[in-house]
Amino acid sequence: MNRYFQRKRNVDNIDEGVSNDVEFDVTKLPTDPGLRISILDYNANIRDEVRRAYMLKGPCQPGDHDFPKRQFGVTSRRFNPSWFKEFSSWLEYSIEKDAAYCLYCYLFRTSSGKQGGGESFVGEGFTYWKDKKRLHTHVGLHDSAHNQARIKCEVLMNQEQHIQSVFYKQSEQAKSAYVTRLNASIDCVRVLLRQGLSFRGHDESEDSLNPGNFLVQLQFLAAHNEAINAVTLGNAPHNCKLTSPDVQKDIVNACAIETINVIIKDVGDSLFSILVDESRDVSMKEQMSIVLRYVDNSGHVNERFIGIEHVTSTTALSLKTAIDKVFSRYNLSMSRLRGQGYDGASNMQGEILSGRGLNQETILQRSGDTRWSSHYNSLVSLLAMFSSILDVLATIVEDESFSCDQRSDATNLLELTQKFDFAFNLQLMRNVLGMSNELSKALQRKDQDIVNAMQLVRLCKQRL
Repeated sequence: MNRYFQRKRNVDNIDEGVSNDVEFDVTKLPTDPGLRISILDYNANIRDEVRRAYMLKGPCQPGDHDFPKRQFGVTSRRFNPSWFKEFSSWLEYSIEKDAAYCLYCYLFRTSSGKQGGGESFVGEGFTYWKDKKRLHTHVGLHDSAHNQARIKCEVLMNQEQHIQSVFYKQSEQAKSAYVTRLNASIDCVRVLLRQGLSFRGHDESEDSLNPGNFLVQLQFLAAHNEAINAVTLGNAPHNCKLTSPDVQKDIVNACAIETINVIIKDVGDSLFSILVDESRDVSMKEQMSIVLRYVDNSGHVNERFIGIEHVTSTTALSLKTAIDKVFSRYNLSMSRLRGQGYDGASNMQGEILSGRGLNQETILQRSGDTRWSSHYNSLVSLLAMFSSILDVLATIVEDESFSCDQRSDATNLLELTQKFDFAFNLQLMRNVLGMSNELSKALQRKDQDIVNAMQLVRLCKQRL
């Protein structure tokens, strides 16, 4: 309900009671009934909002207050807080004026008659603590001014009878039809996305022979499901068919967000690599695709496409900025990045952009061809890992606290491991990758022909 009370309106000045146009927040209405201005002094456009705000707050009933005593003849009396329980819905007490008030009558009593105490419970307040019967007299019979004001308050708070609720009220049947219609459109979008098919056709009119994959899929679904057929396409309201291009795009965007969230959750805190490629679309805009490569909790290697980014140019700085934005958007940490691959990325081999964001262990590092640097870095990490294993094995062999069987097994494993020349195999792998790298560069030349390409492949096989 707060949205009804956050708006500021022009009302009369509360403190002075003068008709001045001022900005006023209805959420800051005075709580003490002795400090309130008459409800009729508010602007007619906001009176119901003020009344609704007071009804939501409820009557002012300070039960813990130290009520002062008043002298009645030879005895002194004070307000009895137990009256709050008996008249809980309307009785209010003003600390400022030491008087009792009626919330219902304040909000809706417009007459100045004497029934039920007249203005005692609205204007100056009720202070005759000697006679509790006056409270019952104020309530009166069913047609009293108090009960009429109470009925008006109840009608005001009954949102089912509010004009806005009546205007927007929908039957359960209409809601069910909308959900069925929406689910049908979502199902069609999911099938097209999974198969990588286009959505729209050249002519999407009702008499078109080929209105596009989305509408054809929806027609097929409706033809084989009576519940869907009853609420979609021709049987749907003209303003709520849920088949427009905008609706299709909204559903696609929602699917993309949910899919990427699942991918990012699957990556978790694992180490990962990025694979980047760029090309121009039909509108001649440069597009950069980004793929994450990681190992999931089951030990499977996954490559997941997470999006296409528009870049203003293919310079190293522009690509770096786009990658930074993607990492920031999906809360990916550069500290977990362990490799990069850039297809034909000559721009990504430039000098280190020192002071512009990323360190030497992340992207834009000059480490030969970036296409193979991630593989080489993995081999170096593997060599370091095996060096650590050798140190552990040597410690076990020399430590007499281990059993004879454990030391014997460690000795045998150490001998087998030392026979494998890691440095030689590392250099061999680098040479192999270098040969295939030269072939890859040659094949990507724009002036390359198929005959020469086949000859280059044969030469690379001979060298290997």
